[in-house]
Amino acid sequence: MTIKRNDLRGGPGGDSLVPKNLTADIWKDALENAIVPGLAKSTPIIFGDNEVPMMTKRPAASIVGEGEQMKGTDMEVGSKKLHTVKARAGMEFTRETVEENPAHVLDALAEEISGAITRQIDLAVMHGRQASDGAQLTGGEQYLRQAGKVVQIDPSSPDEIDAALWEGYAKIVDDRGAMTGAAIDPRLTAILAQARYPDGRRVYPEISMSGASVGPFSSLSTGVGKVVSGQVDASESTDIIAIAGDYTALRFGHALNIPVKKVEYGDPLGNGDLQGRDCVAYLATAHIGWGIMDLAKFVRYELATGNGGDGSGE
Repeated sequence: MTIKRNDLRGGPGGDSLVPKNLTADIWKDALENAIVPGLAKSTPIIFGDNEVPMMTKRPAASIVGEGEQMKGTDMEVGSKKLHTVKARAGMEFTRETVEENPAHVLDALAEEISGAITRQIDLAVMHGRQASDGAQLTGGEQYLRQAGKVVQIDPSSPDEIDAALWEGYAKIVDDRGAMTGAAIDPRLTAILAQARYPDGRRVYPEISMSGASVGPFSSLSTGVGKVVSGQVDASESTDIIAIAGDYTALRFGHALNIPVKKVEYGDPLGNGDLQGRDCVAYLATAHIGWGIMDLAKFVRYELATGNGGDGSGE
């Protein structure tokens, strides 16, 4: 007997499977649209504890003359623990919707769940928050909003924005760092677009109203989104309009692909018993991890007219 796909799925729990290409598309879209994966240095993670080796003291060379004794040098290596969490998103449909319009249901599922996971990835790494209710994560996670270097930006003075941006750059390089990327809030995009030379020409003609996921700005890799300020889903906005620095000091990874499961029983989303209401839920879980090697390598830009952020994330 030749086993066909429908035969294979006919066993207990077989109908809870969804097409593999759907799960692949969800994770692919989440990674492409999120800011953090595009700027951070990718690192593999596994379930459980993850640690990344880091150089705490680099070897140094010496100049010696002919026949002179070479000088020894020290090297120290430490490690940084990656914070791993599960990001879960779910959607619920009536059975009639699933049965009468399956293709569009799966399209909506992929789009909405990938978007939810995208926002959760960025919000967790930048602000240490949970997207569904805006609450702070309580697992001791580090996040970029805790960066101690701060530059105030006056939105009423777009002509002075360039000096403010370079002030942040100086804070990084003066501390032996480098600036490789920036995550930008759309409010800063608007300020940058209004900066003009005395003859009326735009200072930053590369800035467009369409925004960008990850693209060049002043030769930096940049990501643009409201999540930079924290304003996504149930999370409220802060005064932060950019976080820049050496993004090679930010490590991000994920374990396996996102499994998507069809659930027909229980109350996984808090809307009531699925079977009793003749509904179906789809749940997706992403296992992600990140680690900030050195918060001193980042600077956050804040609106000078706001309350300011103290880096606590509270």
